[in-house]
Amino acid sequence: MNRVRIGGVLAAGALLPLAVCAVGRLESRSGGRAVVADTLNRPVLLVGTAAVLLLAARLVRGRRDTLGGVATAVGVLGLLFAAGAFFLASFREPVRWDARTSSPDRADHVLTVVNRGDSEQESNTFDIGLETGTGLSARRWHVLTVQQEFPGQGEFVSAQWSDAGRVRVTTDAGHRVFAVDPGSGEPTLIESVGELKSVVQGA
Repeated sequence: MNRVRIGGVLAAGALLPLAVCAVGRLESRSGGRAVVADTLNRPVLLVGTAAVLLLAARLVRGRRDTLGGVATAVGVLGLLFAAGAFFLASFREPVRWDARTSSPDRADHVLTVVNRGDSEQESNTFDIGLETGTGLSARRWHVLTVQQEFPGQGEFVSAQWSDAGRVRVTTDAGHRVFAVDPGSGEPTLIESVGELKSVVQGA
């Protein structure tokens, strides 16, 4: 196998980590399979690997042509993306605390709350989610992200099971209630009172 063919194999091989990364990103969205997301959602590693393979393909081929130029350009862009993502991740707000509460009637439905922020101040965020199912069928659902506000303007109070199959998120400016589908586990907004500084998935 000559250098051109080896370079072609390396360039084609770069598509595999990109495909794996795409699957991981897709499954990391609301309702995605938790095991797949945890295993494959590694964009820095996978995009970086693809970039290295493309640059290696260019070096092995040793040709100054369009294909080699494209491989070089995409490879450099991939490395820059991976480095940038790694750099930005270092500035992500740290987790101050997290809590997990099982549904009163279903142990495989777990309400999660993750508080991110540097200190107790209005810049904190509260990510509320659901984990449903077990093993390979376990899925994660995004319920609500509450941006901490000043007292009286949306300060987070609680997120809890109000009764079987319902989740209530309360701030000092209002509340929202979500019904949890018993089959899929998908949360659906069914009641909204007051204003919450938030981003609602699917609402």
